[in-house]
Amino acid sequence: EFVWCRMKMATAGLRNTYVTFYRPTISGQNASGEDIVSDVLLGTAWVMIRSTKGTEEERNREKVAIANFKITMGGLEGFTLQRKDYIAWGSPTVRRLEIVDVEDVDQTKAQVLIFAMELAT
Repeated sequence: EFVWCRMKMATAGLRNTYVTFYRPTISGQNASGEDIVSDVLLGTAWVMIRSTKGTEEERNREKVAIANFKITMGGLEGFTLQRKDYIAWGSPTVRRLEIVDVEDVDQTKAQVLIFAMELAT
């Protein structure tokens, strides 16, 4: 039992990055009938972010660098993440990580694993 507690504390200590979660939401339409999208704040959390790999591909005839990340955090309190959500990370320059997948590691909501990507042109 003592070892389990020590491991649990060590894992929590690795969550040293503070991030904010947002959900793009249609909030109305402009005079041309186009959707107006607003970013709704879902919540914040301390997480551990690890880069997994980077690739480069062509999108719309333009080279785009893609950085992939694996993000570990404690359980979600008060909100649920979806693939359309994104993570704002960093200060003073804020990086936007698009959520690709969210997994409940042990089906108890005690630890959540998020896979995300960042596009750079």
